[in-house]
Amino acid sequence: MSDNNNDATRRWTVLAGALIVQVILGTVYAFSVFVRPLEMEFGWSRATTQWAFSFALVTFAAVMIPAGRLQDRAGPGKVASMGGALLGLSFILGSVLVAPDRPWALYITYGIIGGAGIGFAYVCPIAAAMKWFPDKKGLVTGVSVAGFGAGALFFAGPASTLLLPPGQGADAMGLSQVLLVALGVSQGSGFGIGWKAFFIFHGVTSAVFVILGASLLRNPPAGWRPPCVSSGQVHRSSGQDTEWRDMLNTPLACMLWITFIFGATSGLMAIGQWKPLMGDILNGRTFAPAWMGGFGRFIEPVGVLAVFNALGRIFWGKVSDLMDRPRAMMIMFLAQGMAFMVLVSVESHAAVFVASAWVGLNFGGNFALFPSATADYFGTKNLGMNYGWIFTAYGVAGILGPVAGGVLYDATQAYVIAFVFAGILCFLAAGCSVVVWSLARSRMQEGALPQTVPYLQPDVDVEPVEKPAPPRAEPSPVRDKGCGT
Repeated sequence: MSDNNNDATRRWTVLAGALIVQVILGTVYAFSVFVRPLEMEFGWSRATTQWAFSFALVTFAAVMIPAGRLQDRAGPGKVASMGGALLGLSFILGSVLVAPDRPWALYITYGIIGGAGIGFAYVCPIAAAMKWFPDKKGLVTGVSVAGFGAGALFFAGPASTLLLPPGQGADAMGLSQVLLVALGVSQGSGFGIGWKAFFIFHGVTSAVFVILGASLLRNPPAGWRPPCVSSGQVHRSSGQDTEWRDMLNTPLACMLWITFIFGATSGLMAIGQWKPLMGDILNGRTFAPAWMGGFGRFIEPVGVLAVFNALGRIFWGKVSDLMDRPRAMMIMFLAQGMAFMVLVSVESHAAVFVASAWVGLNFGGNFALFPSATADYFGTKNLGMNYGWIFTAYGVAGILGPVAGGVLYDATQAYVIAFVFAGILCFLAAGCSVVVWSLARSRMQEGALPQTVPYLQPDVDVEPVEKPAPPRAEPSPVRDKGCGT
C-alpha cells in the first residue's frame, strides 16, 4: 500500500513535467515575433517567412503519428527528450545556416526539424498524464496542454526585445540582462542580442527545459490505479484498447476527425486575423495603462485571447469529465459559433475584452476534448499512436483556416464574411458532435465501449438485481491517507 501511495505522489511530478514540456513547445505559436526581424535582416517577403510556420505546423501534425507509436513502445520520457533535442538543434542550426539567399534553410531547420521536435514531444505528456489520472482524463489533459496555450504569451514579449539589433560597447546586453529580459522582469533598453544569438539562446533553453520536463515523465506500473478508485471504475472510464488500424476503420474515429477539422479550421481562421480585426475596432487605442509596462500585453486583445486559450483547456476538460465529451463539444461549438456571428458588431472596449476571452476559451477546449475522447473510445494503451492520427485533422486545419480567412478577406476587404463562415463551421462541428455521441452509444451497445461511460447508457429498462451486501471492512489508515492524494 505504501508503494501505491508513493506512486500516487509521483503522478503529480508527472503532471509538473508535462507542464514544463508544453510551455516550451507552445512558443511555436509566437512565430510572428520572428517575422519582422527576419524581413528587415534579409529583405524577405511576408509569404517567404510564412512558409516556415506552415512547414512547422504540418510537420508537427505528421510526425505525431510515428512519435505516438514510439511513445507507446519506448515510454514518454525518452521520446519527449528526443523532441527537445530536435527542437533545440533546429534553432542552433538555423543560426548558422539561414542567410538572405537561403530561406530554404529556415524551412528545413525551424519548419521541418523544429516541427518534428514538437511532434515528438507533444503527445508524450498527454498520454502519460491520462494513464496516471484515468479518473480525471479531461481535467489533466486540459492542465497538460494549458502550458502549450500559454507558452507563446510568456515568450512573445521577451523574445521581441531580445531579437532587436545588438548594442555596441556599454549598450551591449550582458548575460544577467538577457536573463532578466527573458524572464519578463526587465523591458531592456532599446537593444537586444540579434536574431543569431537569440536562436542559439532559445535553442539551448528549449532543449534543456524539455529534456528536464521529460525526465519527470513515466508510465505508471502495470495494473496501477489511483487510491480510492477501484479497478472497475478505471476500466469503466476507458474503452477497449484499440490498435490504430482498427480505430481508423470505425465511423466514430472518422467523425471525430471531421469534427476536429471543422472546429479547428474555424478557430484558426479567426485567430489568424484577430490582431488586425481588434486593431480596426479599437482604432489604435490600448487596454493597458502605461504603468503596466511590458506586462500590459496580458490585457491586450491578443493577450486576453491567449490567456483564455490556456484556461479553456482546463475548463472544458473538467466540464467534459462532469458530463461527456460529445455533449461538451456540442455546447462549446454552439457558443463559439454564436460568438463569431455577433463579433462583427463589437465596438466597445468591454465587448472586445469579452469577445477575446470567449473565443480563446472555446478554441482552447479543442485540445482537451479530442485527446480525452480518443482515450474514452479507444483506450489509453495505444493513445499516442491513435491520437496522432486524430491530430492530423489539426494539420489540415492549419492550412485551411489561415488560407480561407485570407482569401475571404482579400476578396471582400472586410472581416464580415470570414467570421460568418467561421461561425457556420462551428455549427457544423456542433452537428458532428451529435453524430459522435450517437456513434459512441452504438459502440457501447455493441460492447466495444463500457456500459457506464457517463450519459451514454442506452435507453433500455433493466430489472435491478439485488446482491448480498459485501462484508464491511474497517478502512486502512494508509489507504485513507492515500485518498487525498
